[in-house]
Amino acid sequence: MNETKVYFLVIEHIKTLVQQGELSFGGRLPSERQLMATLGLSRNSIREALRSLENMGIIESRHGQGNYLVNHICDSLGSIFSLLLFLNECSVQEISDLRKSIETSAYLLAVKKASNAEIQALSISLDRLKSSSAKDRALFDKQFHDTLISLSGNRLMKLLNDTLSQPFEHVIQQKLTQISPDQWNALLAEHTRIYECLTAREEAAGISAIMEHYDYISKIC
Repeated sequence: MNETKVYFLVIEHIKTLVQQGELSFGGRLPSERQLMATLGLSRNSIREALRSLENMGIIESRHGQGNYLVNHICDSLGSIFSLLLFLNECSVQEISDLRKSIETSAYLLAVKKASNAEIQALSISLDRLKSSSAKDRALFDKQFHDTLISLSGNRLMKLLNDTLSQPFEHVIQQKLTQISPDQWNALLAEHTRIYECLTAREEAAGISAIMEHYDYISKIC
């Protein structure tokens, strides 16, 4: 049987188990023997399909324990984007453009959905960024943008942002430790403006602030 077909059969079986309440994230999949009997497939076919799912970050094989349903898709996709970047099949600018698109969409959702108490989490991230040392700037910059996107309440946006952050982090880390005091102050002002716009529930001004921020990042990176 075609291995691609086997792969989809196993996926569909996992979906059925989830729908029936017999499996959830962190739960153990049926054994290879059980999958063979249920799906009428050979051991080699089952193992090949499970290996593909593990490479995708959908399951995790634990020695001596079996296979477990997990959500490591972000790590898998992050590795793919890193490889594409390494092979020059995409650029840092293209990754930045995609992150900008996700963040502007997330901002619009956050304006409408996030509570005032939830927005305060962004204030905390901003304070940490302002007081960070040069070596921690990238960490707290990421935390600020991660927090903003999480305020959208959209899990797929969060997943894509986490995925794109992986190949982007090294570049940001390098640049933020090397920029001048004036450039750093300009970046802090942009972050502050984004936060203030969100607090005031200003859609157009907030989107403009995000766009200007990413344009400035492109100039210095």
